[in-house]
Amino acid sequence: MRRRELLVAALAMPAVARAQSKPDKLIFVGDNGPWHWCLTEEIAPAFEKATGIKVDFTLLPIDALSARLKAELNSGSPDIDIIQWTAPFAGWLAPHMADHAKLLADNAGKHPDFDWDDFLPSVRDLASYQGKLLGIPYRVTASILNYQKQLLAEAGFATPPDNWESFLAAAQATTKPPGRYGIGIWGRQGPAMVGGFSPFLRGNGGRYFDPKTWQIFINDAKAVEALEYYGDLMTKYKVVVPDSLTWEFDEIIAGGQTDRYAMTITLAPYGTLINDPKLSRTGGRWAWSVAPGRHSAAESRVSLGGWTFGVPAGGKNTEWAFEFIQLATSKDWMRRSLERGNAPPRTSVLSDPSVLARFGWAPVLAQALTTAELEPRAPVWPSLELQLRSGISAVLLGQKSAKAALDGVASDWQRTLRRTGVKPT
Repeated sequence: MRRRELLVAALAMPAVARAQSKPDKLIFVGDNGPWHWCLTEEIAPAFEKATGIKVDFTLLPIDALSARLKAELNSGSPDIDIIQWTAPFAGWLAPHMADHAKLLADNAGKHPDFDWDDFLPSVRDLASYQGKLLGIPYRVTASILNYQKQLLAEAGFATPPDNWESFLAAAQATTKPPGRYGIGIWGRQGPAMVGGFSPFLRGNGGRYFDPKTWQIFINDAKAVEALEYYGDLMTKYKVVVPDSLTWEFDEIIAGGQTDRYAMTITLAPYGTLINDPKLSRTGGRWAWSVAPGRHSAAESRVSLGGWTFGVPAGGKNTEWAFEFIQLATSKDWMRRSLERGNAPPRTSVLSDPSVLARFGWAPVLAQALTTAELEPRAPVWPSLELQLRSGISAVLLGQKSAKAALDGVASDWQRTLRRTGVKPT
């Protein structure tokens, strides 16, 4: 839909009776991913034009976002109106969030073009914790294989690799240092690191731990095999871009746009930015498939993730904040956000024939979502995840074997869990 039509739709927002007076602005705190363009440059101006309320954005790297939210929410500050949060935040964030099922049931939930039933069921779970709806999903992500089809064809691969053996073979055949390597990864010891490893862990049938019994699996044979393979891609076979060790979200996109690698397993909607001829030197060359499984595509498993917009329980502009969230997550605006790098969690958008035709990653994402699993959301997970980053990094740097690194992670997890009163097995 054209931008002018969307502005007209925004101006048609209903006049709902509100108990709260109208503020001059709403404070939005979220992450600084490159897919925010539609939200900040189009949706917020449309909302301001319709209501007279400016949306003031503070967008931070993920670790800084987590720290900011914990500090403000734990202090009882009412100064944040809208929070953008990701699934692993759910456990510690839940006590601070309004009950969004109640907000949807109230008059504020009657926004045109919203349609709660249109959201994917798995994504509603992503936005909930222990039965409480904590927000409205805006972005759904799962990692898929992005590959330059012609490069693989020239190397003798008529189809994308669907197992670890063929993935390594394709990487070796397309590695042409120093300009291009077979694979690009999230190798920096930061918030993307575990997401880079998880398709290999899950694709080998591995797990982190049992959230009910707290039995730790991160150093069992399946996990060790997965991390050994992942580390060998970098240190033994040398098919990974060396400076991937400094890469996170933005860098994996830039690496694809500048032809640094032939393949990457990364978030599906990044395919829009990597494959856009206006932005990318490799635009038009990319194709997509599910991430390789250990022995076949049937074993492909990745993590379900994404971002949710929510209203904190202690906020002072709840009704207005929720109205902005409903506008941002409406069908038309979500369809528009797809053009700017988002992955809207709506059935009507992801199944639209025009979307499937224009965005080759969309049907692959839909396929990946059928088996994708949520990352842990227990309140202690952020601490455990930091310790796992350290173990993965040590292997990618060649400092430790996969077995030694994951045994160390498991020991760290046992100590951390004991401090929280849990007795791990």
